[in-house]
Amino acid sequence: MKPPICEICNYDFRNEEGGGLLYFKKTEKDNEFDRKCEDEPGFVGHPPASAWFCKEHIEEAKKLVHLTLDEAVEILKKKFSV
Repeated sequence: MKPPICEICNYDFRNEEGGGLLYFKKTEKDNEFDRKCEDEPGFVGHPPASAWFCKEHIEEAKKLVHLTLDEAVEILKKKFSV
């Protein structure tokens, strides 16, 4: 699992309140990751359809979980001029 560093601004918020991990619509590549996890006992990794968002960005990110992670990040970076 990746540490809690915001997908939008790269802010490391592991020692602070707020923010969180969100899960987005899965792509076929994400489904392949899930199958690999099922087929290989003990396989670990950060789920590819998920990302961390700091308290400044999480509320807007929550509105986009129906999209893929790439689609959501593109929209959020434009919105926040990153």
